[in-house]
Amino acid sequence: MRSIYNFIYDNVPCIILLLDKDRNIIEVNERIKDFDYKIEDIVRKNLNEISFFISEDSINKLFENKGKLVKFEVISGKKDKKTVIGKLIELDEEKEKYLIIMHDITEEESLKIKLADEEEIITEIYSLFEKSVAGIYIFDDNLDFLYVNPSFCNIVGYSKEELIGKKKSYEIVHPDDVNLVNEMIKKRFSGEIEVASYFLRFKRPDGKVRYCYATGKCGKYKGKKVIMGSLIEITDRVDIENKLKEEHNLLEQTLNGVIYAITKIVEIKDPYTVGHQINVAKLSEEIAKELGFKEDKIKEILWASLLHDIGKISVPAELLVLPRKLNPIEFSIIKTHPLVAYNILKVIPNFENISEIVLQHHERLDGSGYPKEIKGDQILKEARIIAVSDVVEAMINHRPYRPALTLDDAFEEIYKNKGIKYDEEVVDICIYLFRKKNFKFT
Repeated sequence: MRSIYNFIYDNVPCIILLLDKDRNIIEVNERIKDFDYKIEDIVRKNLNEISFFISEDSINKLFENKGKLVKFEVISGKKDKKTVIGKLIELDEEKEKYLIIMHDITEEESLKIKLADEEEIITEIYSLFEKSVAGIYIFDDNLDFLYVNPSFCNIVGYSKEELIGKKKSYEIVHPDDVNLVNEMIKKRFSGEIEVASYFLRFKRPDGKVRYCYATGKCGKYKGKKVIMGSLIEITDRVDIENKLKEEHNLLEQTLNGVIYAITKIVEIKDPYTVGHQINVAKLSEEIAKELGFKEDKIKEILWASLLHDIGKISVPAELLVLPRKLNPIEFSIIKTHPLVAYNILKVIPNFENISEIVLQHHERLDGSGYPKEIKGDQILKEARIIAVSDVVEAMINHRPYRPALTLDDAFEEIYKNKGIKYDEEVVDICIYLFRKKNFKFT
């Protein structure tokens, strides 16, 4: 009857090479097949004879860093490069035998897998895994635990005595992850998938939650189907990521507040446009959503809309409130505001695209716009959205030189110039939002 030692030796998700003092490979476990080699391809060869698998540089690195984790590349039987972390261990004081343990982290490297860092590892492979930092477990098709190592117990908060033969595998999982775990178990036992790797949480008896990355494979032990796998705890990493998210959200809220404050500055300069930038932003945002823009692009459009008139702070206030149409000289001064806004915004980190959108919001498809008189596809789609929103909002509100026009007047303006001055798709969606979705300005 095979011992649990042999079972772990063959099924643990690591390649194990046993070497004599001359670096001849005495034994290799079944996991070598995961790298598309047969045992006979490796065993009874000297390390120098398997350069097709492990390079000479990697071998030297292992021996130079005995007892320490080393990251290096190996070549599979299919000539694929795989990244592994490995450790060379001296099994006795006479240095008669060595053990090389390698773990494939090609797909898991970003998780910064934690492996055992003990200075001495005794010869028994079973004991090696008893000392492993990674949690190791085996449970059968009744979902009863057959083996857990100390690290597994430390992660989940239960002792071996509380787990083996007494707890089902899903009973220690966070309630919100039970369905996921059961689905992964079912797929492995049914043969739908061979190996499952996924994130999950455990809820300890003390109420604390532990985040982990689990990898498990279906196999056989004592004639029964079992799943053997490992757990790597990533709670600290998750906590750091959550803190970074909180800080990011706080910074974004602050930025939003600053942007809205800037709109108020412009409104103080030009009281006839109170609410204009916010209304333009609201309509532009809805148009962008209808166009299927991604969230980060929608945010850029929203911020660009709120800031599109910031350049007016350089325009004399008396020009903004003249109760007549502007003459060419006066209008030429007004036309500088997109460029002024661009020069203000472009120095803000990560505002390169936003500043360009603001610069172009008065450009027109036929080249009749300003300040650069660019045409067609030279104009950013985001700027075309704001252009339509800006025109519609401005026309239906009072200005010093004219009374407010109707929404139909605004629609007539953008519709008759659809494809000429304004983007056809944007015009159609704008009218659709008002007439079919009952969009209204604040």
